[in-house]
Amino acid sequence: MESQAISSAVISIDPQFRAVFQANGDGGEVPIQVTFEILVPFVEISHGHLEELRYVDADIIFLDLEHDPQLGCKLAQFLVEANPSQRLIAAGTEHSPEFLMTVMQAGISEYLPKPVSREALTAAIGRTSRKLGAKQPSTAAGPAHREPGRLLAFFSAKGGSGSTTVATNLAIHIHRLTGKRTVLVDLDLELGEIALFMGMEPRFNFVDLAKNFHRMDAGLLASFIECHDSGVHLLSAPYHPEKAEAVTGDQTRQILQFLKQHYEYVVVDTSNSFTARTLAALDLASEVYLVANIDLPSLRNIQRCQHLLERMGHKGQVLRLIVNRYASDNDITLEDVERSLNQEIYWALPNDYESVIYSINTGRPVILDDSSRYTHELQALAAKMTGLPGAVARRKGWFSRTIVDPLKSFLGNETRTDEPLMLPPAVVGGERA
Repeated sequence: MESQAISSAVISIDPQFRAVFQANGDGGEVPIQVTFEILVPFVEISHGHLEELRYVDADIIFLDLEHDPQLGCKLAQFLVEANPSQRLIAAGTEHSPEFLMTVMQAGISEYLPKPVSREALTAAIGRTSRKLGAKQPSTAAGPAHREPGRLLAFFSAKGGSGSTTVATNLAIHIHRLTGKRTVLVDLDLELGEIALFMGMEPRFNFVDLAKNFHRMDAGLLASFIECHDSGVHLLSAPYHPEKAEAVTGDQTRQILQFLKQHYEYVVVDTSNSFTARTLAALDLASEVYLVANIDLPSLRNIQRCQHLLERMGHKGQVLRLIVNRYASDNDITLEDVERSLNQEIYWALPNDYESVIYSINTGRPVILDDSSRYTHELQALAAKMTGLPGAVARRKGWFSRTIVDPLKSFLGNETRTDEPLMLPPAVVGGERA
């Protein structure tokens, strides 16, 4: 009977050391499957690396101690304390009795001399695997007995409203607040830019995952996910927009359902058009956040799509309105918007153009800049969304003047029907239709 492969992770900058695992996985007596690799020196290992290592939850971690034995042993001790069920196999060139005692005290199960032979590795894996407890492997159905995560969908009725900025930064702070596994999905497959906003260059993207979904499990999922230094995982959009055509609405639904089984929070930034992929995300969402600016084109577009979004609420979704880039001297007040759209504003984010555009141009999310007032509002909003302490009541009355009557003349009255309210013909394009 063929042995089941043992999931593993490798921490090494030595390509020859890593090649030994490939040979063992291809036909070793005790086959192993390398699900994650860290290819940087110990001093360059980030919080993001450790978060991803925690997520893949490998049975065995292979640790190369050759280039920094002391720091490597400290890392090993940290990993064992964080997850006592994991086993560590280390390798190196240091063999003094004092060092071997340090290795043992760090919680390392096996220590192999370098260069590591295939026979020595196989024997060490065999001994270590017998020490492993009965651990159920992860499958595409996700960890057993775990409730599906919350899918938060961000949609904008007009391009340029800042939906990507809001979704990206909220995902980071939700993870920081809750400590729970959070994945950020860029579902604008034509022109999504979340990777750029986060200063990342992903190896794979949503389209790649869709093409390989038929063989997906937790181990393979980790290969398509990038981990930001903040600890948030990213499933990015492709660089080439034409690749988006390969993904259907049904595939999108299956992938998002799969992600909900493996993450507590799935934050999705959709495109600003009602594609099949966008509709799939909105349909699966626990909460839909409609991000808008306060200007007439944005508000008119909200009315045009509001009835469709509200119709989707029959499955229990919650539709919430977030005003982005609000300024106290805006001609249209928050109260005007609520009365005209007949919907309460869930949160209003201030206009802090300099901080936000600097964060985008540098690839460093603004939520990491505690001096920004935009950051403070995002932090309070994330606290409210997660139900954790830190949220404050949304501030009203930022601007005392009201122009609700002129606004209604453009957007229509408060009577709601199943059809969207349209601009009167007399003002469309400045000419009578």
